[in-house]
Amino acid sequence: MRAWLIESQSGSQGLKSVEVDKPTRSGTEILVKMTAPGVVPFDVAVINDENEANFPPCTLPLIPGNQGAGVVEDAGPSNRLKAGDRVMFGAFPYGFMRNGSWAEYCTVEEDHAWKIPDSVSDGAAAQASVAYPTAYRALVEAGFAAGKTVLAPGIGGSVGNAAFQLARALGAANVIGTTSSTAKAEQARAAGFENVVDLSKQSMAEGVHALNGGEGVDIVIDSLGGPILAETAKCIKRYSKIITLGFAAGRQSTITLADLILYRGSIQGYGVYTCTPEEWADAWTVFTQLADAGKIKPLFDRSFPFDEAPAALDYVATARPFGGVALAI
Repeated sequence: MRAWLIESQSGSQGLKSVEVDKPTRSGTEILVKMTAPGVVPFDVAVINDENEANFPPCTLPLIPGNQGAGVVEDAGPSNRLKAGDRVMFGAFPYGFMRNGSWAEYCTVEEDHAWKIPDSVSDGAAAQASVAYPTAYRALVEAGFAAGKTVLAPGIGGSVGNAAFQLARALGAANVIGTTSSTAKAEQARAAGFENVVDLSKQSMAEGVHALNGGEGVDIVIDSLGGPILAETAKCIKRYSKIITLGFAAGRQSTITLADLILYRGSIQGYGVYTCTPEEWADAWTVFTQLADAGKIKPLFDRSFPFDEAPAALDYVATARPFGGVALAI
């Protein structure tokens, strides 16, 4: 089968197009014929050797691809999935500590895969498979309930978009997104995101307070980190909770402690890959119900031909696309 391979974490120039044996499933795995290998920031971090120093080491040589979508070819002992099902998957080891989705076939643990809703394309599902569970479980961790107000920085990014849509669909009184460019703010509004702060024109705190009746929000779902995390601390009110779960904008942040102390606010780290199989299933169930009801719609930017994986990786790394990116097989 065709696959992409890295033998060192040396960037897109180190990707090799190879022919390898088709994998064979074992144990509780299923075999998936790939249609849309996802291309996500985690792939960029793995291939460019930009992960945190305390992460486990990358297993080399390696087929990259942390997430993806395809069709079940062999469901093994599964009682939940069957051959022919369209599935999406993603979990920490893929394309990092075990071979991933950038191949014509991939073996996947059954617990890491879910049927794709009929309303979602394979390309969009390739990133939604992790983004929506991440956003949903982060909202749960933050104590979300209908009537609360939510800030989700990074609209257009997978988790920012998912958190915005999920909070709105689940009954938030107000949801606010942010972006660093006027072009993306306009894209977001055209896509139906009604409250978006353009950080090129005003500060996050100014924008949030203007859109939220002069006060801060109850919950922040921050997938960006760095200076963005520090700015979110200026957008809270009494007993607010900030969930931080990514570092696309930087791995370190300097918080003004008075911002938290004044409102008794808190910051909690979170990683969806620590979820139990039951928590993953719960999140995917909610995603499926809301997607099929037309209440959420994953943003999808574009597909690249499978042979253009290096270009797709560079595009995700540099273009900061508005929506998901996938390869097409």
